[in-house]
Amino acid sequence: MAYRATYHDPAVTNQIKAVLHEVQPDVVHATSLSLLMGGTIEAAKSLTLPFIYTATDFVLTCRRGTYIKYDGSICAEKETVDLCTECMKPHTKLEIRLDQAYRLLPKGVSTLALPYLENLIGKRADFVHAEDSIKHRFRYLPTWREQIDHIIAPSSYTRDMFLLNNFPLERITVSPYGITPPPSHFKKSPSSKIRFAYIGRITPIKGVHLLIEAFNRLNLQGQAELTLYGKADVNAELYTQKLKQKAENMDDIYFAGFVDNTKISELYQNIDVLVVPSLWPENSPITILEAQAHGIPVIASDVGGIIDLIDHEVNGLLFTNQNVDELTRQIERCVTTPEFISKLAARSKLVKSIDADAAELMRLYKKLCHLQDFNSPGR
Repeated sequence: MAYRATYHDPAVTNQIKAVLHEVQPDVVHATSLSLLMGGTIEAAKSLTLPFIYTATDFVLTCRRGTYIKYDGSICAEKETVDLCTECMKPHTKLEIRLDQAYRLLPKGVSTLALPYLENLIGKRADFVHAEDSIKHRFRYLPTWREQIDHIIAPSSYTRDMFLLNNFPLERITVSPYGITPPPSHFKKSPSSKIRFAYIGRITPIKGVHLLIEAFNRLNLQGQAELTLYGKADVNAELYTQKLKQKAENMDDIYFAGFVDNTKISELYQNIDVLVVPSLWPENSPITILEAQAHGIPVIASDVGGIIDLIDHEVNGLLFTNQNVDELTRQIERCVTTPEFISKLAARSKLVKSIDADAAELMRLYKKLCHLQDFNSPGR
């Protein structure tokens, strides 16, 4: 089954080991474990190399990787086989029927059919073989967690979820991402409208539908505009089509498509307020850090690592997660009192530069390599 390869694939492990043999690193640092989870850790530890993981995702503490439960609520509990199986199994009548039909397909056909199934329902079909998948996951997770020498958590929320799942505090460092500062000549372009923007994947858990709904409720009459930068996420094409259909009669909402990150400063020249309406507890959104580095205030949902970055009514605005009424009010505040945007913008600053981030990493690498030498045989 595909889920087995997610956790343990000897072929992948051997390929990574071959690369490590060739490169001969002093330390291995992974920034995502969502696809190569087992192979990366196993390869590094088989060569007795220190292993660092920057937790850009939640795959070590949540099977879905989002902490969003089957009913749309946010999970705040420790991983257990029973709890996760209950969350992952099919719940709706449609999911139950699709799961039953999927099991009847020949193996080769079912593998090909899975992407079409996921696009049909607009999300990952995690309910397929949920029970077997969870049991398989828990055969490997405890060992892997023990083999990680250090975790860099970009937010206190991420740290707390690792602590909840028994990862030792002394092996966790909370450190926000470093961001490339804007060019010295960066300057906002003038506009007669308040320019709101969303930057990121177009997918349900990002809450883009809430933003469009909030904008739709306001009769702004040319006072403001909303530009959505980004493309449809995998399995979210139908969701994106529905958003575009809802916005097609709204003159001040634009879908701008994919953004080249090398031109991000040019983008922020034409943005007054960034909106991050995520439903899931974001780790530490780089879009927020980039906006703040450019002096752009952010309106965002009060979940996860977001609340580490935004001090409500100081450098941005927070609204209760999934509450479109509150989001609407915060947008309206910015439109009716543009001087408030200027006040928030004045306190939106670069959190940490990428150079400072690199210096911190070098200190951690040296510390771990020193400990590795000290604990090696013969010392």
